[in-house]
Amino acid sequence: MTGQHNGPVGEPTLVQAEPLAVAEAVRGVLVTIVAAGWVVIPDTTINLIVSGAALVGSVVSTVLARRRVTPVADPRDDDGATLLPISGA
Repeated sequence: MTGQHNGPVGEPTLVQAEPLAVAEAVRGVLVTIVAAGWVVIPDTTINLIVSGAALVGSVVSTVLARRRVTPVADPRDDDGATLLPISGA
């Protein structure tokens, strides 16, 4: 899967795949709770919570992605061995 970072079972985790989807899910839950009348939450508070969820999701996905990327300056395989260019290529 090019462009996606896989979780432990080979599938991208929700936070890694779509941080904005997580934020919208949080917004949906909050809006449902408010619409049902269970809790009164001002719009500004909902926006703050959703923005915080999006920020956390973005930071987590960035950290997880950076752990899986091989730097061009010092390429290594999964075992940490230095990757060398193929001679004559």
